[in-house]
Amino acid sequence: MNKKGFTIIELLIAFVILFILMTGFLKGILLYMDYQINNGLKNRASEIALKMSSQIQTARFNPTAGCDENNPNPFLCDTLYAYPYNWGSARCDGGNCTFEVQDSDGDGIADFYDPYNGPNENFRDTPTDTARWLRIRPCNCAGNVCGCCYADTDRQINNAVCGERYRGRFIYAGTTLARLINPATNSEVGRVSGVIVWYFDTKGRYKYISLPVMRDTR
Repeated sequence: MNKKGFTIIELLIAFVILFILMTGFLKGILLYMDYQINNGLKNRASEIALKMSSQIQTARFNPTAGCDENNPNPFLCDTLYAYPYNWGSARCDGGNCTFEVQDSDGDGIADFYDPYNGPNENFRDTPTDTARWLRIRPCNCAGNVCGCCYADTDRQINNAVCGERYRGRFIYAGTTLARLINPATNSEVGRVSGVIVWYFDTKGRYKYISLPVMRDTR
């Protein structure tokens, strides 16, 4: 009676096939995990942007208030602030706003919505080295949160959060500021805060959400 068994070669072939199948399976799991993390980061960044925008839009706004701990809307405060470029006398005509024109680092993102001066991927290891044109930036990151600081003085704003850790990665937030002028009267008619929320995904790629929030001075 002939007894059949597996030869060493057949076993090796079986192991190779199993290894290839397992490698593909593990790669699929890792890709799915990356997708889940990146999708979660995007959704959370959107939530932070909307929350910050709502805060700026609804909080009491006094255009002459000082930028101290009593200011209810620090994101629009410009006391002693040196506006960059023409942002201190900006205009919006026919949907086009002058504060959205400048792109000093040539990366295709208007400075008003760009937290970095230079290729943004280069800042994934130094994420709080933000551009000088930010009015409020993330600072004092400790544990799972970052505070908010006025970029020109590095003074931290009480009870404000400009960064949080989500699924092991930080999502950062900051704002720019422009002052809207009526060219006919040369008087201030409102202010615009450029809300920027950004993060670096699992591949180290820069991702961001930005939007302008406008408030009139009445």
